[in-house]
Amino acid sequence: MKKIMALFLVILVVLSPLTVYADKSTTETFASSRHFGLSRTQDAYLPGFNISNLGLRNPSNMAMSACDLLFIADTGNRRVVVFDTNTTEVIRYIEHAGFNSPRGVFVTADDFLYVADSAAGAVFMLTTYGEYIRSFLEPADMPLMEIPFAPVRVAVDGRGNMYIVGEGVFNGIIHISAEGEFLGFFAANHTNLTLLQRIQSIVFTERQMEGLLDRNPLTFSNVTVDSRGVVYTTTMGPMQALQGEGLKRHDMSGRNTITQYVFGSAFNDVVVDSSGMVFVSDAGGSIRVFANSGELIFMFLAPRWAGDGHEDIAGWFRQLQSIAITSGGDIWALDSGNNTLQSFTPTEYALSIFEAINMFNRGMYEESGMLWEEVLRRNQMSVIAHNGLGRTYLYRQQYDLAQAHFFLGGNQEYYSIAFWETRNIWLLSNLNVVILILLAVILASLIIRKFDKKQVVVGSIKNAMAGIFSNRFVGPVLFAFSMARHPIDSVYYMKLKQRGNYLGATVHLLMFFFAYMLYQTSRGFIVQFLSVEHMDFIAIVGMFVGGFVLFVVSNYLVTSIKGGEGSLGDVYKLVCYMSLPVTVMLLANTAISHIVTHNEVFLLEFIFWGGIAYFVSIMWVGLMEMHNYSFSTNLKSLIITVFFMLIAVVVLYIVTILFVEVINFIDSIRWEVVTVAQQS
Repeated sequence: MKKIMALFLVILVVLSPLTVYADKSTTETFASSRHFGLSRTQDAYLPGFNISNLGLRNPSNMAMSACDLLFIADTGNRRVVVFDTNTTEVIRYIEHAGFNSPRGVFVTADDFLYVADSAAGAVFMLTTYGEYIRSFLEPADMPLMEIPFAPVRVAVDGRGNMYIVGEGVFNGIIHISAEGEFLGFFAANHTNLTLLQRIQSIVFTERQMEGLLDRNPLTFSNVTVDSRGVVYTTTMGPMQALQGEGLKRHDMSGRNTITQYVFGSAFNDVVVDSSGMVFVSDAGGSIRVFANSGELIFMFLAPRWAGDGHEDIAGWFRQLQSIAITSGGDIWALDSGNNTLQSFTPTEYALSIFEAINMFNRGMYEESGMLWEEVLRRNQMSVIAHNGLGRTYLYRQQYDLAQAHFFLGGNQEYYSIAFWETRNIWLLSNLNVVILILLAVILASLIIRKFDKKQVVVGSIKNAMAGIFSNRFVGPVLFAFSMARHPIDSVYYMKLKQRGNYLGATVHLLMFFFAYMLYQTSRGFIVQFLSVEHMDFIAIVGMFVGGFVLFVVSNYLVTSIKGGEGSLGDVYKLVCYMSLPVTVMLLANTAISHIVTHNEVFLLEFIFWGGIAYFVSIMWVGLMEMHNYSFSTNLKSLIITVFFMLIAVVVLYIVTILFVEVINFIDSIRWEVVTVAQQS
């Protein structure tokens, strides 16, 4: 009895909901998973100091000096607060009569402070002690038309040239020289139109287009310049409009040199440390750390519950506004909602990753490999560690090991590079055997042609093939080859029921389905963008079955109205038999995808579209012959068939929604009856 009670208690504990409360010194850290997602990992940063007694009022931006002094744009108080991160005390307040609404600050390597003031319409240049040097007003030759010069963020390179984010400026970053001359607009964002907007552009008149307000490109939210003079920008906006370019690293012409897709839509600040690590803050409360290549190392957050009575918990923000990095690697974050500062200290896990990246960049491959292995001991699923170790093995010419780690890290680009080298080594080792096999085949064919004058061998082969084709079970299956080569004659014989049957057609339908599923699930890693465990097999199978059934039924219904001679069974057999080229194409594509690299993916595309084109051409000829249609009549019937299929999909979708609503309605009534019964 006691054992039964104990077992019951264990089951009750396992099945009962568990509420977990985060500790007041814990953040949530996520790293890239293998398939373009995020997974929880060890803490990369832990909250440190929380400073709430600075008297800030609507602060907007921060900048860190070389000696770890934090300059805060205290917008509401019209000043700049200088805060010492080492002593956690305010050193001085920088005030100037020209300050009206200081919203952006930047500190150069030679200790000059630049303050962007949108209300004053100027960028002020001062020393870090607050001594005024000069101010930069709107350049006379800057074509802003009716838009006022309102700097909200500023960054300065080593030559004193300024990169200014102007409020309401869609043309790009305002580029001004150290003398105050306008150098042009730098790195403008592009407008990415949605499908609806593209349709509007075609249909709407000019007057209607003028009333649309969402056609301007997104404005930049921040800009910075690293120690090498490279410009970085952030942009806030919808994910669809950003298209993975919320963070950009620009070359001299302003083009984005980050080739990876950067997830995020509300980036409001970016800083780069001395080793090239890129830190980005998100208005939603997350802080992300990227390698210089744009690869996400990790992101951490804990602010999602702020505003729900948890404002006193360290590391949680009401409104994350800006970040800055000390020389020791600590992150200081500005919460403009609470007017507070929050520091974060890197853990040993984060420091190991940073050190491994830095060692690799310095060419210390052995040392970086040891550190990556240490990171993997802490977290076996670390994508950044697998990719780092893979690159280490790649530079050490251990291509098999590099392939294995790039596969675990989901890095298709570098996997392709390692596979290229592995394949070359295999070809060089086995080229003699391959050549000998080819020579043997050629020699055998020449001998048969030379000495088989009476065609004994060839005749035997032909007789064997004829026997196979005449078999009552195998023949109808092999009839598909005749359909693919001679569709007109084959369809004629099929209509007369002299060739082909339902069994053979169904076999090809099953082969088509098998090839389709194999293509979806088993392509080579380089071109397989979605893993099997993340696939929606109901949708995949439903698309195949639904598409096949819809086309067969729709085409029969349409052609029966338009005088087509083919029956429903004829249409079924025709589509099944004609699927052979697509089946062969899918199988070939799947097989070849395991031996190609990124540079050869065009071969797969050529095979795919070649197979589709061949299938469409013989289907066209087959439908014309089956229904005894002319070219124009066949075209009209196919257009109506596609239209009928679309209508059927829409109707099915509406019926599904109504069915779900009815189920939900019945379920709500049931719960209401249960609740009333329990109360009574």
